[in-house]
Amino acid sequence: MFGTHLTAVGTLGRIVLSTVALWMAACQSEPAAPHSPAVEASSPALGYLEVVTTDVEGTVALQERMHGLSFGPKDAAMGNARIAEMRGGTLMGVREPLAAHETSVVRAYVAVDDIEKATAAAGAAGATIAYPPTKQAGYGTFAIVIKDGVEHGLWQR
Repeated sequence: MFGTHLTAVGTLGRIVLSTVALWMAACQSEPAAPHSPAVEASSPALGYLEVVTTDVEGTVALQERMHGLSFGPKDAAMGNARIAEMRGGTLMGVREPLAAHETSVVRAYVAVDDIEKATAAAGAAGATIAYPPTKQAGYGTFAIVIKDGVEHGLWQR
């Protein structure tokens, strides 16, 4: 039983470390050697949290009960996601998959100041640009990059 939980925690840890590494690469103004003491890292901030699921209403009810969130109606500008504002102003969206190949996922979008620069830096770090910077009317601009099978979201308000 504990082995299963430890494996899940280990996988999550690898995903988080991979996300932080890509984020740090995207935030550097000039290339620096990995693990260089000259590179100062700050804590990444969450720009948007996306939940893709085949059970939107059940997931919305779960989030409302667990966190006291209040979701709006489906918003076409956000892929028909139901949007709620979390503590601190970060938005959470819950939506159905938009394509047959899209699977259920919780995708964190890390806030960046310059999404074009961050996306280019992620590409230079070996990530595949799955979605280039794309405006979401009234919400911000997002991008998705993939590194080693892990999807990393970028968000600029």
